[in-house]
Amino acid sequence: MNACTIITGSELLHGQIADQNGPFLASRLFTSEIDMKEIHLVGDSHDAIRRIFEDAIARYEIVFVTGGLGPTDDDLTCRIICDIFGLDMDVDDASKEKMEAVFALRGLAPGPGDMKMVSVPRGAFVLPNDVGLACGFALRTDACTIVVMPGVPREMEPMFDRYVWPYIRNTMGIRERKNFVMRTALMRESEVNARVHQIVEDLRVEWGICAKYGICEITFIEKDGSSFPEEIIRERMREEFKTRLLLRNSIEDDVLVLLEEKGLTLSCAESCTGGLISSRLTDVPGASKVFLGTVVAYSDEAKRRLLGVSPSTLEAFGAVSEKAAGEMAEGARNALSADIALSTTGIAGPGGGSAEKPVGTVCFGLAGLDQVKTRKEFFPGDRDRVRSFSAVYALNMLRTFLLKI
Repeated sequence: MNACTIITGSELLHGQIADQNGPFLASRLFTSEIDMKEIHLVGDSHDAIRRIFEDAIARYEIVFVTGGLGPTDDDLTCRIICDIFGLDMDVDDASKEKMEAVFALRGLAPGPGDMKMVSVPRGAFVLPNDVGLACGFALRTDACTIVVMPGVPREMEPMFDRYVWPYIRNTMGIRERKNFVMRTALMRESEVNARVHQIVEDLRVEWGICAKYGICEITFIEKDGSSFPEEIIRERMREEFKTRLLLRNSIEDDVLVLLEEKGLTLSCAESCTGGLISSRLTDVPGASKVFLGTVVAYSDEAKRRLLGVSPSTLEAFGAVSEKAAGEMAEGARNALSADIALSTTGIAGPGGGSAEKPVGTVCFGLAGLDQVKTRKEFFPGDRDRVRSFSAVYALNMLRTFLLKI
């Protein structure tokens, strides 16, 4: 079943915010029987919105729309859809009662503009908004189903998961195709692509890769109702990628499970990553079983006082050096009485680099079990990319170390 998504909002075209709704919907529908063909951004222009709505309705079986359900003059979605199909707008009583209750808590009453947020085309199926006030709706015609949701991602995403997906599944017979995801660490996307292609070339299966900051996420999906060879694929992936293959949903999940299995605790010393490694670890519930804490030592003075990095090391090798990274790791392990410690120190940019140590140079340390390991790597790119790759590299350094003990 072919579909397209239309994202409305001039703020998206002006560069004030980046669209999150298109990627969210595309990823949610990727494993379904719905084939997303196009994603459009359109500003708050009546003529432009109507033109793109009419074109999509004529060509697609499902059209997803986000935005244009608010109380202001430039919120045009519901009115335009009513005009296209010659429908009146009706107020949804349940949504209206909720809005009135929310306003009453602030001693206010809804105005005429506010009623737009709880109005839908006559005969439409109402999609409740559990987070905000503007309800969504689904309108079925002979040839097309239009699904309209708020533009705010924190409202749209739960509406899709709780109400939209059950609606299209139950009313249109859309099903989720069998699928699973596997992930590799610190491999080039092109290399992963070539290897996966060889692994599945004799199997009836669809697949796709999404790469971000050193992690390649490969999604395998059943094809045309064929028998889904999940176990065959998993075994081939394990044989092909070995320790490069993550066993769980994220690299931090792998690290924390390995630490717990081996009865070890972890601390960190972070400079250029500024706590990013610790943030990723503590995003996982239960991390406190093995993760003790971190020292963010940004300045040379903090590295000396908090982590015991030798002044002679800083003078002779500099803060961005394998020698300093090793001493930082040892200092973090001692400071927090951990079994193992990780450290990062580098130049994330945009300034601070030199011919000898260009922006993107990062040194890593791992101290524990009577040994200290250090490495130096170079990650080209902007500040966010350098820091994000450094966090993944450090976690993978620890992960591979734990797999060997």
